[in-house]
Amino acid sequence: MEKEIKYLIILLTYISISIAADGKIGGVTYFNYTNAEEKSAFIFQRQYFSYGIDISDEVKFKVVFDVGRTDVGTVLMKDGDEKSEDTRLVAFLKKAQIDYKTSYGKLSLGMIGMNTYNIQEKNWGYRFIEKSAIDKNGFSSTADLGIGFSRVLVNQLKMSLQVVNGEGYKNPQSDKYHKIAFNSTYGEHNLVKNSGFNAGVVYTTEQTDDKPNTMISLFGGFSGLGLRLGGQFNMLKEGGIESQIISVSSNYSVTDKLDAFVRYDMFDPNTDGIEQELHGFTITTERKDNSTYLIAGIQLSCGNGLLVAPNIRMESYEDDLDSATEYKINFQFKF
Repeated sequence: MEKEIKYLIILLTYISISIAADGKIGGVTYFNYTNAEEKSAFIFQRQYFSYGIDISDEVKFKVVFDVGRTDVGTVLMKDGDEKSEDTRLVAFLKKAQIDYKTSYGKLSLGMIGMNTYNIQEKNWGYRFIEKSAIDKNGFSSTADLGIGFSRVLVNQLKMSLQVVNGEGYKNPQSDKYHKIAFNSTYGEHNLVKNSGFNAGVVYTTEQTDDKPNTMISLFGGFSGLGLRLGGQFNMLKEGGIESQIISVSSNYSVTDKLDAFVRYDMFDPNTDGIEQELHGFTITTERKDNSTYLIAGIQLSCGNGLLVAPNIRMESYEDDLDSATEYKINFQFKF
């Protein structure tokens, strides 16, 4: 109860500051109804609360709180015992970013959004339905603590360089190494709102006590004539072991309020046992073999910030043992 009161006080404080300082409060809610072979349920996905303010023409500040579940539940330990983790909704800091514009470019400080996934996510365009391929498969965190620099070089060619802890926004720094992330993109960055095209590359590297972990993403997209297309190839090397994702997506605007979409992912993972620490316990998990993931559906814009998206998802594996089909209705409400 004390934690819930603490988060409420923090939220009310930001609301008060916003009213006093003429800032902007925003929020977005994701939830869905899922019908599958083993479950039928209404599921709460995420709730974001944001507050942003232009302190001056050069300095901007934005803070984002994320409300979600731990998604841990009951896990099987190496010794065969089960350990249960709390799965209640919890609030945590997602972003606390200061942007400082200079004549040389933009400097970002604090808990900053990563430059590894954002354009690919907008090429896909349906974050409330499914994460981008990079985010969904854990190739990169969406935010981290560190510093970044970005600038437009020539015409529509933009470069971004970040140095961050590497653990992501949910974990503190656990070693002496940092992640370096580079993004170079040519073209329109937001194909959801604007027509055009883009193409780019992302490269990250993080040293370890053994081999460095690296990721590379090649991506591109097009938007025009009511059609939006996106494609990406992602490769992650952890401990010398390689995983790959190919993801392609298409959207067509049937009317101003009705879109049809489809996305197809091919995932070739590291299938060796992965060991990770959880509250002092070492957990070994086995990743599944090569898989494909298909999403198809429609999005209805109901106005006043409400989106509704009935869709079907089919995930298949090489061994065909864990293949599954789900029927979902995803909802987004934005204010």
